[in-house]
Amino acid sequence: MPPMSLKAKIALGVIAATAILAVALAILGLQAKDELDKASEQQQRDSQERIARFNDEQHALAVRSIQKLVLAQLEPILATPRPDIGDRLRDDLNGIDETGIITLEDDGSLSFRAEKPAGSQAALTTEEAQVARRVFETGQHQFLGDVLFHPYNPDGRGSLKYALRLKLDIPPVRQPELPQARSADLGPLVAAAFTTLALAMLAVFVLLMFALRKFVLAPLGNVLEDSERIVKGSEGLTVQGFKGGKGKDIETLVAAFNAMFSELKAYQSDLEGKVKDATRTIKAQQQSLVIAQRLAATGTLAAGLAHEVNNPLSGMLNAARRLKKKEGLDERARDYIELIEEGLTRIENLMKQILDFSRRRDMKPERFSAEDAFRRALPLVRHRLEKKNLRLEEDIRKDLPEIYGNAEEIGQVLMNLLINAADASPEEGAVRVTIAATQAGGVSYAVEDSGDGVPEEIRERIFDPFFTTKEPGKGTGLGLAIAHTIVDNHGGSLRVEKGTTLHGARFVIELPKAELYESRRLKEAG
Repeated sequence: MPPMSLKAKIALGVIAATAILAVALAILGLQAKDELDKASEQQQRDSQERIARFNDEQHALAVRSIQKLVLAQLEPILATPRPDIGDRLRDDLNGIDETGIITLEDDGSLSFRAEKPAGSQAALTTEEAQVARRVFETGQHQFLGDVLFHPYNPDGRGSLKYALRLKLDIPPVRQPELPQARSADLGPLVAAAFTTLALAMLAVFVLLMFALRKFVLAPLGNVLEDSERIVKGSEGLTVQGFKGGKGKDIETLVAAFNAMFSELKAYQSDLEGKVKDATRTIKAQQQSLVIAQRLAATGTLAAGLAHEVNNPLSGMLNAARRLKKKEGLDERARDYIELIEEGLTRIENLMKQILDFSRRRDMKPERFSAEDAFRRALPLVRHRLEKKNLRLEEDIRKDLPEIYGNAEEIGQVLMNLLINAADASPEEGAVRVTIAATQAGGVSYAVEDSGDGVPEEIRERIFDPFFTTKEPGKGTGLGLAIAHTIVDNHGGSLRVEKGTTLHGARFVIELPKAELYESRRLKEAG
């Protein structure tokens, strides 16, 4: 099937638009008719409700009037002595349909004797019994619909013992029925609307096809040809527009198309750059993940190994100390025992470091000053700096945010980094410490030495346990691993990079905003 031409597509679009508009008008017409019917029904319901309210009000007025008349005419009956009240209540001319006497018995129960109509076996309902009790309690008459309960005390006793039940003859009010609303007949209006719509759309179709052919279709042919060349290929091609100098509107479209094509090429180049940046970021994150996995695996292994070594080690150390206290040892034997004790003590301290590294210690978190943690660590390493005549450069910003965590552990990390920096720096060199706020509201520590830096090929392994670049006997390889674990427990990160000021190794600690980490710790504790 050959592709449809642009003229055919436009014609089909006009026809489809006409059909859609006709359907929309039909739907709107039906909706309008439905709304008119609903409005008519609602008006009828409102009228019925107003009539019903009016009748209810009139009926209530009539009932109140009848109740007042009954109460006024009831005085002769209430004055009737107790022996004669039954005859008075049975009188057909008293205007009351049903009568009866309610007696409050000595045990508090109620008894009822119907007087009219003759032979009635009627009894009090639960609701009527409740109303009757209120009459005995208050001594006031009560109406329950068309039934009157009235206290009866012809003897003037102190306590009320009798009450009358009188059913009044109040006819109900009948509601008048309104005629049903008739649906609106919109047939002629709909037919006229469709006829007008058809004629108008036909005229629009003829004029639109003429205008499209003269001012759009012919010029767009040139645009399509040039666009196809761009799609097929050659970079730098642009749409040439009209081949006659006419049609400024289409030329504007062509210019916009060319601008869009240029922006698309620029966006493609920018996207390629962003993809490369994202790839580098992912690789860096993967390296950090590998370091974390190594630390976790090595920590588990080290914990098991340390527990296995500690038991025999403690026994050997106790034996050496007892031998040392034994009398009669010569000088040479005592020296050997001291060497054994010193070696075992070093192994014991190493095992403690391994356990500290492998387990996450329970901290007592609190807020503390970022500078205070550094000031705590500085006196412990100052002798190392002075021993090599190292210059300490401090760049500590003001108004630093607080940190949430354990100040001693952060101080331990800083002390370890300062010791490493002092060991890596040459005689009369320098060590630089920078403390600043991060863009995320946290704190950043940077410890930079003036040494040779960390070679690129070992940066991925520098935080591995037992990896060290120091000479044998001068380092265990656990300092940076423990520091990494402590910083990770505080929700932060530790990385190494090339120094920009002293051009040595630069270790950077970034700790999160105190409020953020505090809320996270409280959530974990909860």
